[in-house]
Amino acid sequence: MSPAKHWLAWLLRLTLGGVFFYAGLIKIWQPFQYAAAIEAYQLLPQFLLALAAAVIPWIEVVCASSLVLYFKPRSALLTLISLLGIFLIIMLFTMARGLDIDCGCGLLANRRVGWLVLLEDSMLLLAAAWLYRVLSPE
Repeated sequence: MSPAKHWLAWLLRLTLGGVFFYAGLIKIWQPFQYAAAIEAYQLLPQFLLALAAAVIPWIEVVCASSLVLYFKPRSALLTLISLLGIFLIIMLFTMARGLDIDCGCGLLANRRVGWLVLLEDSMLLLAAAWLYRVLSPE
């Protein structure tokens, strides 16, 4: 890997790790708000809301920590790529249904599901996919 590519990979790894660590922590600290955001999507049955609200943030925090610490980074990236893909599909479906709801991303309060959030998550997905491709197998 060239020095420039190495530094870009390092920067993306820390950036993605920081974004997902922060987002996961916010969701962990505010579980009821996160559960309400998940419920607003109207996709999960009531009995799965608490499970999703409890599990997703910890997946984000563990994967983010793994990226920052460079412990199984490709596994962490594959998990985050999967989450981002699911999030994108859910947001597209939500936009098609015409729901005007908070995205529940955990980064900023009152971020509505829309084209800007879709673009941001797409950029995160592309960065994670590129990083997965350039990091050597574990």
